[in-house]
Parts: sequence; C-alpha cells; structure tokens
Amino acid sequence: MSSLRPRIVSALCLLLATACGEEGTSPSATPPSAAVEKPAVVPVEEARAVELARLASATGEVRLERGGKLSPAVPGPMLRGDAVETGADGGATVRFADGRTVEVGPEARFLLDEDASGVVVAVSRGFVLSRVPADGPREPSGPRVKLTVLTPFGLTRVGADESAVKVDVGRDEGHVEVLLGTVEVVAKNGQSVRATQGQSLSVKPEGVTTRVLELATVEVTVHAGKGRVEWRQKGAARWRGVDRDGEALKSGDSVRVRQGTALLTLEGSGSTLALGAGGELVVDGVERRGSTDEARLNLLEGELGLMLASDRTSRVVLPGLSLESNGAARLDVRRTGDGFTVDSRAGDVTLVRGSTRESLRAGEHATVKGEASARIEQVEQAPLALSSAERQQVFHKRPSEVALTWEEAGEVRVEVASTADFESPVLAGVARRGFVNVMAPAKGSLYWRVRRPEGPEVAHGSASFGPERSTKGELDRLRNRVPEGPEKTTIFFQDKPPAVTFTCQAEPGAASYKVALYRSGALGQPVAERSASLPQVPLEAGILGEGSFLWSITPVGSNGRPLRGGRMNKLELVFDNSVPTLVIRAPREGQRAGPRVRVAGVAPVGAKLFVNGRALPLDSKHRFDTWVASEGRPPRVVFKMSRPGAPDVHTVRTLK
Repeated sequence: MSSLRPRIVSALCLLLATACGEEGTSPSATPPSAAVEKPAVVPVEEARAVELARLASATGEVRLERGGKLSPAVPGPMLRGDAVETGADGGATVRFADGRTVEVGPEARFLLDEDASGVVVAVSRGFVLSRVPADGPREPSGPRVKLTVLTPFGLTRVGADESAVKVDVGRDEGHVEVLLGTVEVVAKNGQSVRATQGQSLSVKPEGVTTRVLELATVEVTVHAGKGRVEWRQKGAARWRGVDRDGEALKSGDSVRVRQGTALLTLEGSGSTLALGAGGELVVDGVERRGSTDEARLNLLEGELGLMLASDRTSRVVLPGLSLESNGAARLDVRRTGDGFTVDSRAGDVTLVRGSTRESLRAGEHATVKGEASARIEQVEQAPLALSSAERQQVFHKRPSEVALTWEEAGEVRVEVASTADFESPVLAGVARRGFVNVMAPAKGSLYWRVRRPEGPEVAHGSASFGPERSTKGELDRLRNRVPEGPEKTTIFFQDKPPAVTFTCQAEPGAASYKVALYRSGALGQPVAERSASLPQVPLEAGILGEGSFLWSITPVGSNGRPLRGGRMNKLELVFDNSVPTLVIRAPREGQRAGPRVRVAGVAPVGAKLFVNGRALPLDSKHRFDTWVASEGRPPRVVFKMSRPGAPDVHTVRTLK
C-alpha cells in the first residue's frame, strides 16, 4: 500500500469523528463529547469495490484519486474511497442513482464514503452544491440515498425530499446556504440547527450562526422585441410606448403588448421573460436571495415565455401558482379564465400552490385550475420535424412551431440559439423524449446541439427559415413565340404548359388576326380560338397540355372577312422535368381546408418527396397530383424534399 493510503483513511476517520449519532437525538440531552458518533472504517481495499455514484461530467482541470494514485478524471463510476480535486478552472458533477446531483466548483476537494446513515461527501476545501429533484427518476435505477456533506467544521444532512444546498469550506469556517427545502446542520460541538429555504449559516468549531439571506432588488428592463409594446407606471392612467433603449420598471409598473413581443431582462441574470401579443402583466417585484432569483408577477392575460438561467435557482411567483427551477428551463405560461397552463419545452420545474408541490418535467403540459391537482400531459411533437442535420431549409409564410429531433435515447441537455456561436440563446435545458418544440422565426436561422448529461455531444443541426420562394415568375414569365411557317415548333415546359404567342407577318388592311388551334388528328373541333388586333395572338398559360397540335392564323379585314386563308402549322409541347426547386400548384397558402386536401406539383429529378411525414409517389416525370388528410390546428400541409448530397427542404402551406 502506498504511503498516501493510510493518510487518506486517517484523515477520513478524523473527519467522520465529528459526525452526529442517530437522527432525532437531541444535542441538548447528549454531552458534547458524545454528540458525534464515529462510523466504522472499512479498509480501502474493500471500499474500492463499492460504487456509490457516477462522475457525470468533468470540465477544466479535474483529477481523480483512487488507491493513492492521481489521474485525470473522466466520466464513469465513483467508488467508495475515491477523491476528486478541481483546479482553478475545474468543475465536476456527481450523479446518484436516485437522481440527486452534487456539483463541485473550482479549487475544491472531496472524498466519497458512506456510514450507517448513507453516503458521505467529505469536503476539505472549496464548495459543493447538492440538488435533490422533486421526485427523482420516474424509474430510478437504485434506492434513494441520504447524503451527508462532511467538512472540517461539522456536517450537513440532506434528506430525500426536494432540496438544494450550497456548502462552501473556507480556511476558518464553513458556509451553508439553503436554496430550496430543509437541511440539518451540525457543528463539531454538537449544536444542531434545522435550516430552511432562504437561510444562510456560518459553521465554526464553536457553533452555528444563522441568518436570513439578504434580499437584493433586481432591476427589470423591458424592450420591444417587435411590434407595439407599452408600459405604465404604478398609479398612472396613461400608457406609453417603450423607448428604443428600453424602460426600467419598478414595483407595480405594468406592461402590455398590442402586437409583437415584449422582452423583460433581469439585471445580473441570464433569465429573460417574453410577453406575447395580447398579453398584459404587472411587475410586483424581482429580488435576489444569494443564487436565487425570485420574480413576482401578475399575469393578467396572454402568454408569458420564461427562459430561466442555467447557473441560478429561479422562482416565478404568480397569483396562486409558483414555478421553481434549479437550472436552465424554457417554459410557456398562459393565463386562462380559471387558472393557468404551463408548457415545459425544456427543463424540469416544480409547481407550487400553498403546501402542494408537483413536478413538471421537460416535454410536459400542465393545466392548473383552482385547488385541484394539476392535470399533466405529454406535449405532442410539432408537425414540422427537423432532423439533426446541417443547412436545412424551411419555407413558410406564417411562423409556427418546429420540432428539433435527435436519435439519442434518455436524458440529454439541449441548447438552441439563433446564431452559430450560441450567443443568442432561444432554449436550454433537460429533454428526454427525442425532441423539443420551438417557435420558428419568420426569417432567420436556428442552431441546436444535444449533449448527454456527462458532457459529450451526440447531435447538432441548423436550419434557415424564410418566406416561400415564388416559382410562378420563373416558370411563367416566358411567353413562347411560335412563328407561322413550315417548320414544326417544339416547346419544352416545366410545371404546367406555358403561355404561347402565335405570330405571323403583318397583312395590309388587316383589322385583326384570328388563331385556331387543333389537336393533331382531331380537326373537327378546335382546342382554342383567340383574336388580337396585332399579328401576335397570345394564348394564356395552362390551356394546352402535352402533345402535338396544328394551328392557323388568319388576317381578318374590317368587314369581318378573311383576307387570306390560314396555313396549318405544327406545334408540339413536351414536358421537360428540369425544375431546380419543388413546384407546388396545390394547395394554396390560406385556402380553406376540408377533411382531405389536394396536393399537386412537380419535384426535381432525383428528389424524394414526403407530405405530412408520408412518402408521396411521383410519376415517371416526377409530377404528383393526389389527396391527403389535413392535420393540425390550423391545418397544415408540410412538404419535405430530400435529394442526395443536398440539405432537406421543407415547405409549409397553412390552411384555413
């Protein structure tokens, strides 16, 4: 055994010697010398075989000490007796079987062990943050654990209930900050204090000092994201437009949105709030308690989008409902006639009403009415789904939700931004169902990346969005000129037969020119007849189909009599599928939809076409003309075109 192992075991024994005895023992009834019970020490050789947790992620300089040997830390099992050290830029996350996590900051060291009460995290320097989720995994892979954070100055017991506690070990004292829930703090002299959310404790060998976290007022600034945004000072009757540089709001001020979006930012936090069109709210106040932001809002009507910061604990307090998040989350909250609806696009949150606490996980929708339990359902995937691929294109006229998808199963962390450097975030948080729904921009781009909880990236993608390109001008702008003469004229067309102009030499005395057009072999009935005052007679697009035709042009005098006989000329129309883009003739944007919708058009050679997720058959010339069921509210027809070596192209037609 190396010389370091006895020192580790001895140090652990010395630290554990400060631990309390059975829970429920009153420190006042027990002499200080007997207030701390020594757990049995297990030999290091045996301890190494016991897996207590997993190192989920390690960033920057992180080292793992196992069996007296230091090595760079990598995600994987953590055994009893393992120690983790972080450098100045280091950080690590340890995950337990019941969903609990312990986050380790820079310049820290801790050792993992267990005693009769459960798992022990012995922290000798730096800080750790313990988080216990509301209900742990839906199908936990192991039992819930009782965690003790042991320091040179005492210990902190974290139970199985939802909580978040930060423990910071300094040179002369330890600090405990309760961000959520309730914990027990015990000093070396046996003094025991039960601390609740909002309390901060100083732990020294001589005892525990408790204080309430100081409240700091957070300035809120409102900006007009787009459209007409107004604000009103508390007590004032007049609404005013939001200045270009934004307006600082105070407690009691109101914001409303006629059209567009109002963006509210919290000073010193990465959290933002977005009030949608038709919405109105009152800012009752925003304050900070340590690393917790609390925003008290009265959402009078409309929808409020919440993007909560990843490095803070957030509480959004509404009349009759509070939302709590330990980390990044993206939520949509809508005021209803008798309560609220809450959609969690990403991230896990807790719904709090009085003493009732309910978990809302990523990808779930909650309906909250009165005092009844919230009705929680899974959110459906948006009809337009984008795979994890680069440079996809989406053409749409009315912005709508889009589902960003990936193949990785289980829990992941998703980031979505409007710029490739991810400096303009749109969404961030946990997801588990293989997709997140986001609102697509009318014009712009989205970039996304998906990571496992321990850090490695598993998928990424990007897409550009904009109005649908018009192919009408490109395909219909040519009015093919067909001259009179002995040579056959051949016209190649795409999509639908083009407009044609029949021409001849001007005839002296002619008041008009008359064209008659027949299909070859059927001279008894003309396909079309047109007249014009000039020797150029136009025929509008779409009249003729593929095939061979005979036509004549006859000059007519002012008396209505032919000046000469018309000579028969040959014309052939040939479909040539060389369209560079998808051409959709039906349905039209905004048309009324029935149970079934006609879809028709032509796709480029080599393309595969899907409509509302189903493969669409194409004929030998890559044309399609069929009927499909309408889907969604409002009904949408989503075309997806795939071609080898090219990004997928999606075209959305929204119907009435």
